[in-house]
Amino acid sequence: MASVEAGTYDPRSYIGLLRSIVAIIFRAISVILTVALATGVGVWTSRYMIARGSPLSADMYGPWQHWRSLGRESADPYTRAHLASTGKLRISADSAGIFEARTDSQGARLHSSCNYKISGMSLPGLWWSIAVFDSGGRLIPNEASRYEFTADTIAPNPNGSFVITLGRDARPNNWIPTGGAGRLVLVFTVLDPANGLSDEQRAERNKRLPIIQREGCS
Repeated sequence: MASVEAGTYDPRSYIGLLRSIVAIIFRAISVILTVALATGVGVWTSRYMIARGSPLSADMYGPWQHWRSLGRESADPYTRAHLASTGKLRISADSAGIFEARTDSQGARLHSSCNYKISGMSLPGLWWSIAVFDSGGRLIPNEASRYEFTADTIAPNPNGSFVITLGRDARPNNWIPTGGAGRLVLVFTVLDPANGLSDEQRAERNKRLPIIQREGCS
């Protein structure tokens, strides 16, 4: 406070008070910004881990991501949130291997403006399917009504291998149209036999996932 003696005052008291007020305001702003930044980073991290996973909840095999506890009672919170965010009923990881790819085998983002070749080998005794979705998890409308190929519908090569092509323009054999969907997501599902798979058999299965090659973009 200013001192008043004999009709005079000390301006240094006002300056000191003003400095104290400014310091308090700056501290408050600093705290608010720190809390806001921490909250924003936390929300972004949580959303990313729910949508894309992390080593805590998912494994990567080349471009293929596998949520190891999907559909299990022991699933971690991020896996549960990921399943809920898709709005779909997924097969439990105890009954199938479900693998998602958002990039090709070279790491480039999958997009409908490009053509792709998906090459794989047959999985003896296991039923599988490959389906293509847009980034929102929706099937891509097309006049051919082609959305996936399975172990039953694929036209394989004589040696048991198979090739599936993705692209806007029609192609012979195993072709899935992508239209103008933009970013794409491939889902490869492998059903386990009734008696299940051992850890060694699962590991071998996961080594035989298809290769995704980009052939060109327009």
